[in-house]
Amino acid sequence: MKKVAAVMGVVLGLSAMGAQAGILDLGLGNNSFRGAYSDALNTVLPGTVGNGQFDVGVIAKPRSSDDFYQVHGGLVLTGDPGLKGVNVGVGLGGRLLYVYRDGANGGALALGGQIEARVPNYDRFGITASSYYAPSVLTVGSLDRSWENAIALDYELIHGGAVYVGYRNVRQDIGGSNRSSDSGVNLGFRLKF
Repeated sequence: MKKVAAVMGVVLGLSAMGAQAGILDLGLGNNSFRGAYSDALNTVLPGTVGNGQFDVGVIAKPRSSDDFYQVHGGLVLTGDPGLKGVNVGVGLGGRLLYVYRDGANGGALALGGQIEARVPNYDRFGITASSYYAPSVLTVGSLDRSWENAIALDYELIHGGAVYVGYRNVRQDIGGSNRSSDSGVNLGFRLKF
């Protein structure tokens, strides 16, 4: 429990840096918790491009039977893919990861991106998806490879507050084993400040 408190303290501390605007994302999965904060990069680094975005987050499964923690910090360049009449945003970039599972740990630079699409003429409904991959050449320590894929359907209940249901699969080759560290349906909410 002390590990979870320490990790959440780091995430909340980092999120306070950009308290002017941003998105707080909290979700519960199969014996797991995910917390993340994202914001425009120029809120913490004035003078940077306006379409840069940073995010910090944690996935924790603190039960002793599947002791797993992943902390990340990432940067993406976001923009409109140029599809007329469609409300879609895309981001490409990377994340630095620290992973701990069953006594083994390691780090990685995972490359990937994200996409968000809203239903035309009724943007309360949307879909988000992200995928990040780190091959063995971009890992250190006991971590050999890492994949994280997620997709979610959301509904904005109130302006700035959405609930979602999604699926996430986090898989790593770490400590000599290759298996999913966190996989399954998750429920959560996103708050835009």
